[in-house]
Amino acid sequence: MQITEPVTMLTDFALGAVNLFFAFATYNNFNSKNRVVSLLLLLGFLAQALSGIAGGVFHGFSLEMTNATRQQIWNLTLLGIGATLGFLASAIHAADVRRENGKWIGAGVAIGVAGLGIQMTGFRLHQSFNHNDIFHVIQIAGIFLFFKGARRLQDRAA
Repeated sequence: MQITEPVTMLTDFALGAVNLFFAFATYNNFNSKNRVVSLLLLLGFLAQALSGIAGGVFHGFSLEMTNATRQQIWNLTLLGIGATLGFLASAIHAADVRRENGKWIGAGVAIGVAGLGIQMTGFRLHQSFNHNDIFHVIQIAGIFLFFKGARRLQDRAA
């Protein structure tokens, strides 16, 4: 079995693992003051974990798959990305965001968008470290900052 893009596969799996950690940390932080926000964050982090793992499978083993399987894995990856954005944006909308938390969340979003811009250029640092790998590493940093700001959010008062 030949791995198609080993570094991209590993950085995708790292992105998935980091988001699984954030999902578990969010689950462990559930309380009566953050039920809605925590559920949405949990779902967002799980969706991004799914997307990272599916992306890793796609980039790592695409030569071993049929065209139909490859397309299904890629669709799952894209669905996970869309769900991540929807759930995390909904969590912020449902939250009572204070200035201190908002700074971290804003920084995380800005770094994620910057990483996406780099990915779109096709820039590569090395033959084995391409635009996808750079984006995944930047996205890990961005989601860490987002999590740092979002982990103590509480639901808005009714």
